[in-house]
Amino acid sequence: MTKNTDIDPSNALFDRIEKMAVERSANIRHARSGRTLRLSFVDGQQIVINLDAHSHRVWLASQAGSSEFHLQNGEWRNTQDHSELFSKVGSLVEHIFLSNPINAKAPAHPARQAPTITYEVEENKSHLRRNVLVVTLSILLGVWAAQRWMQPQALSTTALNRVANNAEATHPCENGLPDNGRISIFAQNGLRADGPSDPEITLKNDHAYPLLLIITQPKTIIPVMSIFVHARQSSVLHLPAGEYDLMFGTGHTWCNQHSGFSDGHLMKFDKPLNVQMGKPIQLAMQSSGADAEDFQLFIKTAAQDNPIPKPIFSGDGSMEVRRQTNGYFYLPGTIADVPITFVVDTGATVTSISSDIARQAGVRDCHETEFHTANGTTTGCIALIPRMTLGNFVMENITVAVMPNLDTNLLGSNILRNFQVRQDGNTMQIGRH
Repeated sequence: MTKNTDIDPSNALFDRIEKMAVERSANIRHARSGRTLRLSFVDGQQIVINLDAHSHRVWLASQAGSSEFHLQNGEWRNTQDHSELFSKVGSLVEHIFLSNPINAKAPAHPARQAPTITYEVEENKSHLRRNVLVVTLSILLGVWAAQRWMQPQALSTTALNRVANNAEATHPCENGLPDNGRISIFAQNGLRADGPSDPEITLKNDHAYPLLLIITQPKTIIPVMSIFVHARQSSVLHLPAGEYDLMFGTGHTWCNQHSGFSDGHLMKFDKPLNVQMGKPIQLAMQSSGADAEDFQLFIKTAAQDNPIPKPIFSGDGSMEVRRQTNGYFYLPGTIADVPITFVVDTGATVTSISSDIARQAGVRDCHETEFHTANGTTTGCIALIPRMTLGNFVMENITVAVMPNLDTNLLGSNILRNFQVRQDGNTMQIGRH
């Protein structure tokens, strides 16, 4: 591993903690990412240490809770009980070894990899081309780090009862979930969420559980803002252009903004969110399993579109449409009376619609299958649509592919072959044979 030769206060701090870990046991794995050090144990428990160079404070997180330390007379001291940082780390390590004997033994198999999520960016060049990046989802078993005036804690299911009791005593749990879209901005960071000229961020929670999105300072676990989104609902906020890191809190039992989900998990994504002027972003969270932490995150960025002009209809119902500035032909239609806009794609074998449209149209009998695209293999399903329209034409029993998080609905050859399609330069005419 090549170390940064710049003067960085985290280097000496992390060097000492890593030395402590190595001297205690060869089974403790350690990894650095920026100013964050993670100690991992055989049973999956972790200790996370994060140094904030701006406030000159250290945040320590584990299953037992979180602590904040500041430099006092050359020593890192806890801001609450004045305990010393390295002694605290040593105590946490010993507690983890005692909590599960497997931690004192060499692992029989390599450590299980963290779950992955799909990070999908739709570029301004085309609504049909996507660059899919698979990024690692690191589950933090501790809490998300505390701000000076607000110390939120999201405890794992095995967190110590005394930590939960202390948090609830200081900040009693709320009766029920907060309102959908409730935003909490942490003190002294200057971040705003309501600037009308700032890019719009849409959160679509298609997961079966509510989620708490936590926006953190880049390359840290220090929160600057959070927004709560109910299951199967959406919310909108505006963020200034810049780079942000994302964490999500999940669980079954909500406590409050200070404690988060009292029985939940925290997940931090390794790829940053890049917010650019003039490019709204959609964060779509979709279930990938039965548990609260089983979901995928899709991030799509696109330039705002101009309204699609309506086609010109003839007396026989045929349509004439003009090519748009992005090079595509658009046609209006409906699926079970739900309005839909298609892009004509003569190279697509089957017409494809988004899972959003399918849900609105009440499509339920959908058979899961894999689709091979230019960006690799993705999982969707095939459904039979009893009734759909294309312009003024009515069609019955049409096969469509339902694709997760598809933003552009594609009109494929299985529908186009039922029509006479003629293209003359930038004009396309569609009518019955």
